[in-house]
Amino acid sequence: MSVAYKKDEILSASRAARSFGRMLADLKERRKRRIAIAKNNELEAVILPIADYETMAEAMAVMEHVEIYRLVRERKRKGPGKRTSLDDLLRKERLAV
Repeated sequence: MSVAYKKDEILSASRAARSFGRMLADLKERRKRRIAIAKNNELEAVILPIADYETMAEAMAVMEHVEIYRLVRERKRKGPGKRTSLDDLLRKERLAV
């Protein structure tokens, strides 16, 4: 997935380091939605307000639960298949401890 950033949302790593306090204030006071950090003309990181990050993390957790639920339903629909004990699986994959 590719995200488009506005010119004023992108800072070089050195500029971000020099103006870190102002950058945090811009985010906290909602003057900026996010700030992308570029190093050697490549985007390396995005800094978000904590509330936005927490919302995204919660959404990802919900999506993960939905995917697990989908997998469980799909496996139930297929019926019982060949079962393998954890010990046998670990031995087969050479992960036995």
